[in-house]
Order: sequence, then structure tokens, then C-alpha cells
Amino acid sequence: MFSLKVWWSKTANIYWNKFSSQREIVARVIQRICEKKKRNVLSFGYGLIDENSLSHVKYASNICNFSPNQTTATVSTSILWETLLTRLGDDVMMHLLENCSLFVMVPPSCCYQVSGQPIYNLSKDDKCFPLRIKQRYPMTLNNIFHEVRRKALNFRNKFFKRNCWKTKLLNKYKDLKKGRVIHKNQQTHPNKTNSLEMTTQRRQTKRQRMDTCPVSNKRMKILHNENTMNSLFVKQDLKTEALNEEYLPHLKTDSFDGCSNFPIAVMQESYQQEPGKKLNDCNVIKKCSGGNGDKDVPSQVQSLKPVSTPESKVSLSKILIDFSTLLYCSKVYKGGFPDTFLLNKLERTSSGIQKLIQAIFISSNLFKSCYDHQYPDERSLKKLPKRYWQIRDVFRELIENHKKCPYMALLNKHCPRFTSVFSHQKKDLTVKAFSEFGTKQSYSNTMANTIPFTSKQDFNNELMESGNFTSVSQRTITETCESLYEPLKETKIIKDEFCLLTLLKQHSSVWQVYMFVRVCLQKVVPGTLWGSSRNKRCFLRNVKNLIYSVKYDKISLSELMRKIRVEDCSWIRLKSTRFVSVSEHVLREQNLSKFIYWLMNTYVAQLLKSFFYITETLFQKNKLFFFRKELWKRIQNIGLRKHFENVQLRLMSSQEMQDLEQQNSDYFISSLRFVPKSSGLRPIAKLCCMLGAQPSNECRNKKIQHFNSRVRNLFSVLNYERSKKSEIVGASVFGLDDIYKRWKKFVLEFQESKDKVKFYFVKADVKSAYDTIPHSKLKEVVSKLIQRSTEEHYCIRRYATVWMDSAGKMRKLFKQHVSTMNDFFPGINEFASHLQDCSIMRNTILVEQSLSLNENSEDLLSFLEQLICSHILRINNNYYMQCCGIPQGSILSSLLCSLCYGDMENCIFRGVEENGILMRFTDDFLLVTPHLEHAKLFLRMLTKGIPQYGCSLSPHKTAVNFPVDDVPEFSEVKTYPAHCLFPWCGLLFDTQTLEVYCDYSSYARTSIHSSLTFCHSNSAGNNMREKLIRILKLKCHHLFLDLKVNSQRTVYINVYKIFLLQAYRFHVCVLQLPFHQGIRSNPAFFLNVISEMAPCLYTLLKICNKDLTIGFKVASGSIPFEAVQWLSYHAFTTKLTVHKATYKCLLGPLKRCEAWLSGKLLHEKVHLLRAVTNGSLHKDFSTVLS
Repeated sequence: MFSLKVWWSKTANIYWNKFSSQREIVARVIQRICEKKKRNVLSFGYGLIDENSLSHVKYASNICNFSPNQTTATVSTSILWETLLTRLGDDVMMHLLENCSLFVMVPPSCCYQVSGQPIYNLSKDDKCFPLRIKQRYPMTLNNIFHEVRRKALNFRNKFFKRNCWKTKLLNKYKDLKKGRVIHKNQQTHPNKTNSLEMTTQRRQTKRQRMDTCPVSNKRMKILHNENTMNSLFVKQDLKTEALNEEYLPHLKTDSFDGCSNFPIAVMQESYQQEPGKKLNDCNVIKKCSGGNGDKDVPSQVQSLKPVSTPESKVSLSKILIDFSTLLYCSKVYKGGFPDTFLLNKLERTSSGIQKLIQAIFISSNLFKSCYDHQYPDERSLKKLPKRYWQIRDVFRELIENHKKCPYMALLNKHCPRFTSVFSHQKKDLTVKAFSEFGTKQSYSNTMANTIPFTSKQDFNNELMESGNFTSVSQRTITETCESLYEPLKETKIIKDEFCLLTLLKQHSSVWQVYMFVRVCLQKVVPGTLWGSSRNKRCFLRNVKNLIYSVKYDKISLSELMRKIRVEDCSWIRLKSTRFVSVSEHVLREQNLSKFIYWLMNTYVAQLLKSFFYITETLFQKNKLFFFRKELWKRIQNIGLRKHFENVQLRLMSSQEMQDLEQQNSDYFISSLRFVPKSSGLRPIAKLCCMLGAQPSNECRNKKIQHFNSRVRNLFSVLNYERSKKSEIVGASVFGLDDIYKRWKKFVLEFQESKDKVKFYFVKADVKSAYDTIPHSKLKEVVSKLIQRSTEEHYCIRRYATVWMDSAGKMRKLFKQHVSTMNDFFPGINEFASHLQDCSIMRNTILVEQSLSLNENSEDLLSFLEQLICSHILRINNNYYMQCCGIPQGSILSSLLCSLCYGDMENCIFRGVEENGILMRFTDDFLLVTPHLEHAKLFLRMLTKGIPQYGCSLSPHKTAVNFPVDDVPEFSEVKTYPAHCLFPWCGLLFDTQTLEVYCDYSSYARTSIHSSLTFCHSNSAGNNMREKLIRILKLKCHHLFLDLKVNSQRTVYINVYKIFLLQAYRFHVCVLQLPFHQGIRSNPAFFLNVISEMAPCLYTLLKICNKDLTIGFKVASGSIPFEAVQWLSYHAFTTKLTVHKATYKCLLGPLKRCEAWLSGKLLHEKVHLLRAVTNGSLHKDFSTVLS
């Protein structure tokens, strides 16, 4: 309605008459949208006409329809829309369809979008929604933490009521005394009045970054400031020093006491000082939800900074530098930097300097402010403006320093090569020592003793003692290798394996890389550009944070600019004046931000990409490793040689490549990259280009996008057929949900029998599963799923769903729905009703993206055969055809592997799981059977191998819980005790009770930071809260919390370990908070984050055991809410006690809550809780690095 009113007010003549039909109106609107190149739901599937267009649209001459759009068809042909057109007329209808977002309700609780910009493309608002529309956890109000806080606040209110009269009298006396002094000074020294006012204004200007407001006795009012984290760090104006810490644990009000915890927006839209009115007198409306609803409370703000208009100001926190763009650059350049690098292309001439300044300051699109409009055409600038012309000498020095900088010498000094260290040891190796090193555990232990896995503090101490970084690194690696390797016989395979693992250890540590980048910055960047040593130190600290970050980390420009003083940089000033206007200061700040951004995102990023190959590993999660380019080239050559041995690759001749180019079908070429793992390298294939020359990059990108769309359609069809024929995948499981369903059914059958049965466990892993599957067998298996004889047509609908989560945030998910003509829903209305009937969708907005009706089975099979049998790899400018196996990295890889091995299980292993269970996650088998003969038969068959399916056992990854010493073939199989916790795919199974635990051994000697990404934005506090809750929900799976599968003690252990891992994540998140903010800035916020963990988990626990009554209001039952709270506080206390200095203000309230809960729980329950939290049960957390 608001958009309609604005349009109505701007339109002079509005015709309410109907001159056209609804089809004509829709066609004209789509044509107008396509010509303006806007995104509108109504125009999905339509585009401007070109030479390849086939289906033209009636009533619109220059658009075509390339994909069906049922939403548009409904709007065009519906009688209701035709009736609406007769009431509104052509003009209003066209405006509604083009400029407004329209939704149609689908009872009972969903709707779908008809027109307007897709709702999933709308920018997310950083602010949470009001409290009245946020969902609470059911047990939040009974949280014991809030009772402790409520008593503390009651004591505080009583204390203030008793002493408020003293405070008022004291304040009145001070005000009177201050007024008399000022009045006297004004009479005796009239000339000093202006100086006093100027001093006051300066002090107010100095405090502009903090917008504070008076604090009422009932609740705190939080003001939102864009330069700080919203709702995270609130200055505490209460004088808590007089209160006893035993009774007042420094707590504040939060959302559960009636005051909303979302940031309160302060309207700062171009405040202009009116004549005769001070700036401090401006009224600001703050929303604060009270007990009777929302109220608009006017209050006076102590200081408001003059800001520019919203259109001219861009938040620095939204400009991010993504470290993932630096990964996997393996090309070696002659001079280190590529020739296309800006500083390499420019000469030390006036034109080169002008191009550099123009690229940094004028051509940058970081800030689209009103001040940038003075340069309308940046390419046509023949002379730089005066502001930039006066700094040309500084940037000439920057180019000269880059040309003269000895990058390779600095690289060899700070990141040396250690190949000579191992040259004399290659002949003195033993097979036993190497086989031990090849295991994952020994490799991780070895890597833990090298430089990157030592703490930075210990490494710095060793560096200071030695005085020579190179000697320390060489000594560390030499001692490691001397302790690992013993003399042995020299063979070609052992040489390759030893050389590979030796080279992988020679990666540069993050400290070495930082020292190299630091020295390069010191030599290249002139001192004038830093402005001061303080600015230089701030930037180098951010460089270190960037290098120490993990794979998906991002750093915002606001964090880069923190503590950097604009006034220290004299080169950005247009003229030296004492008084600086607001617009001039904003422009200086923007220019300095542009330079800092260019220096980090262009120079530092290109420096790292040019001299290092940066990649993650499979044993350290998202932790990044830096390899010198020439070192990685040697590693890659060994990996290629091993890949040629494992995979059948056929070299393609030039004539064969030309014949393929002449064919009409498009052949896509994949590139190969390797990811380090504990025993070597894992090859990953990724689509990179198309065979043959392409007319343009746009055409190539469209073909690649179409290819990926076909792959997704094939994947959806295979999953659709798999769901209809579940027996074809055999014992395959595709996640924890499938494991839970099958394992629960097996456990309940065992419990019903009430017989004491001894179970035998067998875990087996297939060696090089993806690389050994024969193409002929794979095509045979897929033909059983999608039959070529029966011509079947599939309808694939792509759609998006948008909903609100429990925190009031907008969430979106993109899905594909496959059906045949028999169960196809032609209208989006019927489809939305079907999803609601199946309980798939509730309170959701649905947006249809595309609909494909011509996917037939024969085309899909032909496309699959092309993917399998015509997979072309480009390796060192040569092209190879893969003759066996399937490429890793595709979304089809895991599904095709499961189909192949599922057919093998149906044909060969039929009857093995009698009275037991057989599960397989891709290529990892697990057999649980009460028959020892079946277990040995299964193990013997896998050990011999099944060549028709390319299946062979990997002995060092195979394990059993029964003795196999009498069988020679099983000599390398690992044997566990009969009663133990048997590991498989991140799970631990009790071999006697069949209870399930989570396996946390993958976190051993791994930093939690490497498995957790953090968003450095202005709302980092709220992001931290949401991330911890989201991870908690993922870890709380039914497999660990179901009381029908696990005992009460096992569920308690699983819950405690989940909370303990959350405490480790909490500590890492606190360390990663931007602007170096700590716990003491706002302890109440962090206590609220901790207190929300228990209600969230208990809600999921009740959902998992909805058939059981697990708790009552009097702290009784099998698992009462108070017991879950006790485990949560005890887990956080256990972890945070290790860092007492940091969390001193949190440990007191947590321990008091834990003691209070111990008094409310039964004595037997407390004894059980203390038993399950015993440190001996959680030794796997002792090696976790935080």
C-alpha cells in the first residue's frame, strides 16, 4: 500500500479503465521487466529474444519463454485476477505486478509469491525482530539462572531505595556548587566563557563514539551504535562497587525479564542543528518492550555525532575480505608475482602513478557517496584532482620499492627449504618405521610436534632464546625425522611414500609466513603512507589475524580500520587547516579506508597467492597450511604418479581431441587438485572449462551453469527412484537419520527377545573405493534404477522456502522436487497444499523458480554415461580419459558408489545379517551379528576381494571385537576387546548393551578454531549466540538422546559431552570477538548465552522422547530439566576454570547456580551426575586444543 501511495502521488493521470485482457497485461509487464533487466518472480522463465529463441510470447514481440512458469500462467488465466483487473484498471494492475511483492495464501499457514523481487534476495536486517514474535524455549522461564539474577536484582533495588536520598542530596549539592563557580567565572572572566564552551564541545566530540542514555531503575535501555557490536557490550552505569559480590553477580536485565534484547535503533538521519536549539536537546525514540506492550519512550541523548545521510554512508562492517579466495593457486610465476599484477604492469612514470592512484581511490566502488560524484567518468580523467595529485611522489616511491624488493631472498630467509636435511637419510629407512608413520594417529602425533601445532607463545620463547629462526626450524624438523626413521631397504614405492610424507612436513608455519609478509610490507610501503608507527602496528596485527584465520573466515573493513588514526596521515589532507568540516573528515576517512582495503585485499592477498599454495587438510579440518610453490609442485608430481597407478587413465591424442571438438555434444574438462591427508593425498576433480574454444566467457559460463543444472537434475531423479526402490541400495545409509532408524529397529528387536546375546562387530573400509568401480558394472546397476525400455518423463520443480527461525531471523532453503506425470501437481497452489499435508512445510513462504517437464529417462541415462565414461582430466597441459572409477568431488559420487555396493550386497552378502544388522556409509561397512561364523565369512570375503565390483579391503582400517589370530589373512586386522566401545563413522557402539555414544577422537590434537568459523561483523555478539545454538541443535541427534536406545546414564554422558564441547566453542568464539572486547565489558550477555544452552537441549530431548515423561516440575523424573541445567553449568565451569583470569566474573554466578541446583535435585540424582562428569570418562577432551 505504501508503494501504491507513492506511485499514486507521483502519477498525474491514472486511468481506472480496463482496455486490455489479463494476458496482455501480464505479457507487457514481463516485457518491461526483461528490458529493465530486473529480477521479478513473474518473469522467471522469460527472457529477451535472440537468434536461438524458439517459443515467442503472444502480445509481446521481443521476449521468449524458455521454461514453464506456473505462477505466471495462473495470474494470466485465473478468473479472480481477471475480476481484479476490471476493478482496478490497466495502470494499477501493471504497477502492482511490476513494482509490488504479492503473495497468495495457501491454508492453513503458508503462502507463495506471485510477483516482485524474490523474497529470498532481500538483504537481511541485522536487527532481531521484536520479542513478541520470537519463539521461546519452553523451559526458559524456569531457568535457575534467572532466579539467581532476579534475587540479585531485588537486592540491588532495595539497596538503591535505602540510599537514594543520600545520592539525590549529594547530586543537588554538586550541581549548586558547580553553578556558583561557573557564574562567578563568567562575572570575573568574561573572555574565558567562549574557551570554556569550546573545551566542553571538544570533550563532547571526543565522546561521540559512545551514545549513552540515562538508566532507569527498572530496566536498562540499550542504544544501538553502528561502530560497535550491537547488543553485545553495554556500559554498566550502575555503581556495583558498593555491592557485595556474593549477592550481586554483576548481572543485567535481558529479554526474559520483559525488556527486549534486540538492538534499539537510534534514528540518526542527518541531524541538523536548528537555530536556538542545542544538539543535545534532540529527542530520540527508543523502543523498550515492557509488561503491557511496546511503548515509545522519549529521552535525551547526551551526545549525537553528526553523520552523513544514509545514502552517502556505507557501513564498514559490511565490506569483508574473504580468505577463501586465496586458496588452491598452484601456478608458478617467473618473478614471483604474475605479469597481470598491477604493481608489475606500472612503470615509474607519471602515467603509471596516475593509474595506481586511480585504481586505489577513484575506481574503487567501496563507498558510493555523494562526494564521489565529482568524477562522473573515471576513465576520461586526463589529470588527477588536486587531492590526489599532491601524493604522486609517495606512490612513485611505492612502485620503486616494489621493483627493488628482493622477494625471493626474503622468502628463502623466512620460509627456508629443508630438502637437504633429509637427503642423507633416504637410504637408511625401515619398513616398520614407515608403516607406523603411515597411520593417522602416528602422523597426527608427529605433526603435533612440529612448528604449526606448537603454541605461538612457546614458539616465540624458543625463537627469542635461539636468536635465529632458521636454525630453530631446521633443528625441530631434523630431531623429528631422526626419532621417526630407522635404516631399511630402499625400494621405489617406499621412496615415493617417504618423500611425499617428508615434503608434506616441510610446509611453512603461519608465523614464518607472517614474518615474510611483514618484512615485505616494511620494505615496500613508504613510511609516509602509514602516518605513524601506531597505524603500522595496527595493520600488521590485522595481517597476522588474516594469516592465522581458517578456511571460511572473513575480516571486515571496520576491524581493519580499528585504532587507525586518520589525523596521523597527512598525505590524505587537501590542505592543512585547524578546523575540519564533517564532509572533509568523512572523505579523508574513506580515502584511508580505500588504501587500507587495497593494501590488504590486493597487495597482501596477491603476495600470499604468488609465493604459497594454500590449502586445508583432511586431518586438521579447516586449518590452512602454506606450501611454497616449488615444494607443492614436487608434492603434486608424486600425487599424480600415485594417481596414475591407482586410476586407469588413458592419454588422449591430439587427433582424438579434435574429433571430440567436432562433435555436437559438449565435453567438459576437469582439473585435478590434491588435499593432504594423514596417509598421503586425496585427489579432487573439479569442472574447470569446456572442450574447444568458446566465443566469450559469458557463453562459457552459461554452458557450465547449464551443465551443473543437468547434474543436479540427474541427482534428484536418482534420489527419487532410490526412495521408490529402497532395496536397490542394500545396506546403504546416507546420514545419522538413516543410521538412527535402522539401529533403533535393531535394538528394539533385541530388547523384545530378552535373551543375553553376544554380538560380534566387524568394521571394514574399501581401498580406493571411488577409483576402482568398473564402468560396465556401474552402468548395469544404474540401468536397473532408471530403465531405458520404459520411457519415463520426470517433472523437476525448483523452488525456495523462506521462514523465520526461533531467534526471529529469516532463513531460506533451495530445494528440488521430482515427480512423474502420475503424481505431478501442475499448480503451485496444489503443490503447496501437498507439502503441508505431508508435514514438510509450516509457516513458510514458497517461491517457485523453474519447472522442467521434458526430462526423460533415455536422455538422463545418456548424460550419465557421458559423465562416467567420458570424464576428461587435464594434467600438465595433457588430456586423459578416465577408464575406471568415478571422480571425487561431484554430488553424484557418493550416490553412485552406494548404488554399486548396494547391488553387491544384494547379490553376494545376502543372509550375512541374519539376526543382526549390516550398515554401510559410502564405503565403510559395519556388521553386527550374533553369529561368529557370519562375521568371519563376511571378513574373509572382503579380504579376498570382489573384482567384479572393484572391491578390495584396506587392512589397516579394518577392526573386529573377536580374536582372529588363527586366520593368516587377518593378521593386519585390528582387534578390540569383546566388551568395548566400538568405533565406526564418528560413533561409538557399546558391544554389550548396544548403546551409542559420539566419538570425539577426531578433535584430538586439533584446534576448535579450525572447525569453527566466525563472522567479524558489527553484530558479532548475536552471531555468536546464534552459531552456538545452531551447532548445539546439530549435535543433539536422536541417536544420542533416545531413552529407548540408550540408558539414562548414557544419555547423561552424551549430554555432558555436548555441553563440554560447547564450552570449548564458547571459549574460541570469545577469543575471536572483534575489537578485542572481553568478558568484563558485558558479563550478563555471556551468562545469558550460557544459560540458553540447557533450555535448547532440553527442548530437543523432550521432542526425541515425546512418548515418555522424562521430567516433572519438582526436579524429579528420569531426566529433569534441573539435571540438564546442572550438566550445562558444570561443563562450562570445568572449561572456563582453566582460564580463570579471563572468566573470573562468570565463574561465580555459574558455581552458585550449580550449587543451587544440587540442593533442588534428589541426592541419588546428584550422585549420578557427579559420576557421569568424572574426568576419567572424558579423556578424549584432554588433547583438544582451544
